[in-house]
Amino acid sequence: MASVNTYDNKKFLIVDDLPEMRSSLRTQLASLGYSNVAISSNVRTALDHLEQGSFDVILCDYYLGGGTDGQQVLEHVRNRKLISRSTLFIMITAEKGYASVVTAAECQPDDYLLKPFTADTLQARLTRLLDKKTRLAKVDAMQEKERWPEVVAACDEIIASGDRYQPDAMRIRGNALIACGRIDEAMAFYNQVLGIRAMPWARFGLARAQYAQGDADNCKATLTQLILEAPQLLSAYDLLGRVHVDTGQADEALKILDQACTIAPDSLSRHRAIAKVAEEMSDFTRVESALARVVKKTHNSPLRDTADIARLGNAYSEMGEPAKAIELIDDARKNFKSDANDPQLAAVEALAQHKAGKPELAAAALARALTSEPGTLPKDVAMSIARACLATGRQAEGEAMLKSVVQNNPDSAAVHEQVAAALNVHGSPERAATLIQECREEVVALNNEAVRRGRAGELGEAATMLTEAAERLPGNAQIVSNAAFALLLDIYSNGPDASKLRDALRFQETVTALNPRHPKLTDIADLQRRIRAKYGQTS
Repeated sequence: MASVNTYDNKKFLIVDDLPEMRSSLRTQLASLGYSNVAISSNVRTALDHLEQGSFDVILCDYYLGGGTDGQQVLEHVRNRKLISRSTLFIMITAEKGYASVVTAAECQPDDYLLKPFTADTLQARLTRLLDKKTRLAKVDAMQEKERWPEVVAACDEIIASGDRYQPDAMRIRGNALIACGRIDEAMAFYNQVLGIRAMPWARFGLARAQYAQGDADNCKATLTQLILEAPQLLSAYDLLGRVHVDTGQADEALKILDQACTIAPDSLSRHRAIAKVAEEMSDFTRVESALARVVKKTHNSPLRDTADIARLGNAYSEMGEPAKAIELIDDARKNFKSDANDPQLAAVEALAQHKAGKPELAAAALARALTSEPGTLPKDVAMSIARACLATGRQAEGEAMLKSVVQNNPDSAAVHEQVAAALNVHGSPERAATLIQECREEVVALNNEAVRRGRAGELGEAATMLTEAAERLPGNAQIVSNAAFALLLDIYSNGPDASKLRDALRFQETVTALNPRHPKLTDIADLQRRIRAKYGQTS
């Protein structure tokens, strides 16, 4: 007989490669009164379901066959926002594999179910987890909208209540403080929590706050201690590796990432991180070793990433094996329609064809790469296209691409070094300094003109100018933060405008992601408070 519960309208998705397990789960859910259930026997159909609609609960087996596991699926759907924070993701695994599954978990599922389990066990677990989601619904909704100050306030209400979800609210509160740039508050909060009890999540939060403050030494010390206390927390290795890279210790970064790989040898993100560091060291043999494993593992999986193929192809070219790069890219373009006109793949192919002595094929590939607007491209893609342009004698187009990269990353010494290296390889080392200076002067001129218009009372015009620049240069924190402020100032002076507010909040989040310590964030937050005081809550 079906049980009566308040969640019988919830939508379920079962992901399992074994038909008998899918049937068993569906029968158990039906016996509990859950009838809205979709079934998937593989990752591809699971992603199809998620792209077509939302689900309240996902029951996913860890061992899915075909080289893909449930952990990789969870990371993929969360990173690409195919599921919301309100969706329950429950991992199902056999007891003998539980320890290794939990140890390897980078994105934590909401819970684990150990096989075999009864319908009563499933019901008890679902009731508890859905109750938790209901209690945190307001917090989750604010997180989805990236309204971090309101997330902090909602968490404070739960923490003050002292109910059983207080620890969850505390974890979320710390993350929200960092997300909205209130780093000093985050530091104080995490230290307060750690003064009560040494909890791994709080120590990791403290390390993140130290990193945001630029305190590399204390961040390293905190993470080193955390890894000793909680060696299974792989995010700690990632952040420690990043700090080592930032402080010029790439060798140490590789050591710590290798250490993490011994804990989670099948972690795709870990091998990608190793490849990224190795690229910065020009250790392309190491890049090939890391990415060949990733490409092989994801070759027939919907979790494959074209960027992995492009970076592996580039490694082959840099190692003097352009034929391997061409073969790799040909395979991708023939077997995956989405890769046919991918700009990064095309750029890598152009360079490989050039090195293989095939100028006509190189020109054709480069033409495909140049169809995208420079400002819309990720840095790595733009750099790949720029290098291909310079290598094939298209200096002006290569420099235009490099200019876009510099303007999107005006304060990044690492990016400036990459730009200088690209120009140096192709015989123009003196051009790098001039190009970087030109980029800075253009940004200064644009900002000055926007300020002039604002002071002249042309607030709408200033906001429009900066908004267009921010859309073109989304990696330039100065431009994007000024755009957010200009939009909010226009709203404050001329009245609420939902579209402008959405853009302002989006730009604010972009700046926070680029640099949570950016000084303009304080001014933006203060202006938001003034808008709320003048007009009431706007959204």
